[in-house]
Amino acid sequence: MAISELEIRNLIHYYQGKRILNIPFFNVNRGECLVILGPNGAGKSTLLRIASLLEKPCQGEILFQGIKVTTRNELAFRRRMVYLLDKFLFFRGKVKDNLLYGLKIRGVSQKEQLKRLEQMSELFALQPFLESYPHELSAGEQQKVNLARALIIEPDLLFLDEPFSNLEPKFKEEIMVEFSATRKKRSQTTIIVTHNREEAFYLATRLAILIDGEIKQTGKTEEILDFPSCLEVASFIGQETLVEGVVVGQENGMLKVFVANNYIYAFGSAKVGEPVRVIFRPEEVILSTEKPSTSIRNWFWGQVVEIKTLDKVIVISLDCGFLLKAYLTKPAVEELKIERGKKFWAGVKASSLSALTLRDGELKNRAN
Repeated sequence: MAISELEIRNLIHYYQGKRILNIPFFNVNRGECLVILGPNGAGKSTLLRIASLLEKPCQGEILFQGIKVTTRNELAFRRRMVYLLDKFLFFRGKVKDNLLYGLKIRGVSQKEQLKRLEQMSELFALQPFLESYPHELSAGEQQKVNLARALIIEPDLLFLDEPFSNLEPKFKEEIMVEFSATRKKRSQTTIIVTHNREEAFYLATRLAILIDGEIKQTGKTEEILDFPSCLEVASFIGQETLVEGVVVGQENGMLKVFVANNYIYAFGSAKVGEPVRVIFRPEEVILSTEKPSTSIRNWFWGQVVEIKTLDKVIVISLDCGFLLKAYLTKPAVEELKIERGKKFWAGVKASSLSALTLRDGELKNRAN
């Protein structure tokens, strides 16, 4: 059974009379990396400051390792946490001095200091920089030092606010890999806030989707991608194809939805005649020049209307009577000779689709 390192209950927080956060329950389990993902202005940084005891909530209570935080024990608990801002802030002195500073003020023995310094230097490959000054390092190297400085303290709980947002792509991937490996090796309980989906999906043991001050859904990345709880979550996490239709048939849990002269098959429990919105995941859509003989129920004939590069994939948009998007690799695009104006068959499994009712916006079906 998972053990909660920190819990927040019945949190309500206001700024200048405006409600910023409304969260009945929030927790992070020991040893996990919980990523709070949401758009700018959702309240992520405010939640992080409250969770790290740097800001008092207007209402609600916080429990650290099962003990309620009060004015008497707050300082003692805060000393067992580390909060890193999104901007680097170094003390005077060399890299080595910055890494050891937190240990010295905590009274850690010199022998233990040197042991931890060696460990962090090895994990983040910092040996060449120990005698350098932070301002002499690149942004990527500075962030390595920043993260190592937090981990060397061995906090019970680590808070990171947009830790990779200011890094160039060539540094970001390297540092994310190193940090993730180090965190897992040390079972470091961590809470990260970010608006970057790619970062969140890579780092998270568990995700919490925060929109307009409310946590709309929590769960593992694949659970949220496969079964978004509402339209807001589906839209935010990149489910770009949301198609409105009406259920015209139902058989053994399989919905038959009529959309723009097409029938879409999806598993669910909506009733015949009920309007739904079907969500397609672009990475689940396959393209073919001919309609294959497979068990896939959903095939749509469509014309390519847009080709766009997105990070490491190419987004192909097709007009199938409704706009459908597919993620393909560059080799796949070249092999299929995809170009604007050409027509292809687009296929997607019924089990990959989610149908949300337009009545209440809640997820009605779950694939087996």
